[in-house]
Amino acid sequence: MPALVSLALDKGLDLLGTSLGQWLLVVLLAAAAAGSWLYRRSRAAAPEPPRVRSFTLLRTEGADGTPVRYETTRPTGTKIAPWVGGRQRLFELTDVQLEDGTYAAEPIDHF
Repeated sequence: MPALVSLALDKGLDLLGTSLGQWLLVVLLAAAAAGSWLYRRSRAAAPEPPRVRSFTLLRTEGADGTPVRYETTRPTGTKIAPWVGGRQRLFELTDVQLEDGTYAAEPIDHF
């Protein structure tokens, strides 16, 4: 009986080696291509972290008479509601850059 098991295993391993031998090059090339693609994908540049931008709240004045500034990392198009002059006002952040280097925040509530 052990001789039959040994013979069966020998034939099975021989069959496995023969079938893999024909496709071994293709399997290795596919594995190399997949590994290369995964490596390049993992090494891709990370997304840029959000940066702090300064916005000028249009039609506002601080205690010293200068326009009120607001710093945030939120994207343009976001609506914000900061306290200005003792009350909360609604503004929308825009991508319009002003002469002083800040971006404009348009007032939405017109009182």
